[in-house]
Amino acid sequence: MKIKANKDLHITTTWGAAIFLKAGEVREVGDDLGYQALAQGAVEDKEVVAAPKPVSKKKAKKKTNKKTNTPDVNEAFIEVDVAEKE
Repeated sequence: MKIKANKDLHITTTWGAAIFLKAGEVREVGDDLGYQALAQGAVEDKEVVAAPKPVSKKKAKKKTNKKTNTPDVNEAFIEVDVAEKE
């Protein structure tokens, strides 16, 4: 979380963490210290950052080996009508 104070602030917590904010200086701190600083008068500094354009993935051409002797599924299946043979 990025925070900024209009006046000098000394932020301390009950578990011993402490930071000193100078007036107008933007600091990046963890959420726990950020919320404590907001409670003591600091403001959150939200920068507007443009989202990067997604990179388009080009489809790779599927390579087939034309020299294989494996028949196509439709070639191997031959439908035979049993009624005609009798």
